[in-house]
Amino acid sequence: MKTIVAISSPVGAGGIGIVRMSGDDVVSIASKVFQTKNNINYDVYPMMMHFGTFIGLDFKDKGYLVYFPKEKAFTGEPTVEFYLHGGVRIMKGAVDRIIKEGARMAQPGEFTKRAYVNGRMTLSDAEGVSEMITSQSAAGLRAAYRLMTGMVGKKIDEISSRLTDLISALEASLDYPEEMEDEVLPAIRTEVPAISQSVKDLISSARSGRMARDGILVAIAGHVNAGKSSLLNALLGQDRAIVTDIPGTTRDTIEASLEVDGVLVNLVDTAGIRETNEKVEGIGVERAKQTIENADLVLYVIDSTDNTSFPELEKLLKDKKVFRIYNKMDSPQCLEVPEAEDNVFHISAKTGEGIIPLKHAIVSLYTEGLVDGGEIITSQRHLDALKRTEENLESALNNINSTIDCILVDLRNALECLGEINGKSATEDVVDGIFKNFCVGK
Repeated sequence: MKTIVAISSPVGAGGIGIVRMSGDDVVSIASKVFQTKNNINYDVYPMMMHFGTFIGLDFKDKGYLVYFPKEKAFTGEPTVEFYLHGGVRIMKGAVDRIIKEGARMAQPGEFTKRAYVNGRMTLSDAEGVSEMITSQSAAGLRAAYRLMTGMVGKKIDEISSRLTDLISALEASLDYPEEMEDEVLPAIRTEVPAISQSVKDLISSARSGRMARDGILVAIAGHVNAGKSSLLNALLGQDRAIVTDIPGTTRDTIEASLEVDGVLVNLVDTAGIRETNEKVEGIGVERAKQTIENADLVLYVIDSTDNTSFPELEKLLKDKKVFRIYNKMDSPQCLEVPEAEDNVFHISAKTGEGIIPLKHAIVSLYTEGLVDGGEIITSQRHLDALKRTEENLESALNNINSTIDCILVDLRNALECLGEINGKSATEDVVDGIFKNFCVGK
């Protein structure tokens, strides 16, 4: 494949910028664009930083060069990286000079794609690289790291291996039906459910995986003047929303995020749910209802000094995960309220009482879906493949009294679905679709 080049550091002025070059011609090109004091042969001294001068088309810069032989390189082919001053003009000029010497500009994700093509990583490992770059929280980074380093792939390989062994036994029984059929069919009745359970465990982790990647979506809802905006400010530790005694102050959704115990929490303060003839407030109420519908969790803020019931709001929350938040517990006018328990909290948004336990309770939604071993599914592509795997395994069980050929069709389909995750049976379109979402320098 032709030698490629790209800027691998963020675009913009900085102390150091990195230009990466990969392909069979990197040493030849590097010798033309980078001069060291004694003209060192880079491939004789690999994995070392060589100080010298980069010679651009219309400028020079002092910096370093590192040569990676293919067996040590990220891409699985000879690679050179230049560490220069991180000016925009320097970076662009370095790439222009390298292209003039015979390289071409890399496509988005092409360095990582070459690592995949050259067997340096599986397809799921490569997706982990992308998720590492885009992660917004510690939980997201931990999940992406396990994906990037092959932990999820190993789990998929383990399931695939068990399935392959079963398929092999079934295929052998076709050749020796009298000797093996009585042994293989009972194994199907026990092994397929066990394999299916492993798949279901991974599927059940997808909710936590989405929360690790995107955060927990939390809607703050309630009647007007219950203290929703005050709660938002208390959770954030800053004044993000305007707070007044005037009913209907919040007319649109207000969004803000914070990290709690390493998990991203996306808060959405909504307009108070009530009947209104005011057009702008009415739009805000409809947006509040939509936000509640999409939320992972609703913080239902209740004014503990007011025992008015709100049946319309209760109806909206009927099928949602809800924490009932009794606010204004510091007020002398506080009425008798239910005792605090799993989904009932007593707080004062004004004083901060009860805010820290509430934060930890919100994050517990993430930990609920974790499975033994720590592998969680963060990719919708992986989730779709696992669901199709499960469907084929269920079909195999339903066909248990049918012919072995029919069972084999279902099990082979299940194995192929698993292969889509690590790339063993992924189509070229799927592979291209994954890497086109990468940044150019990765």
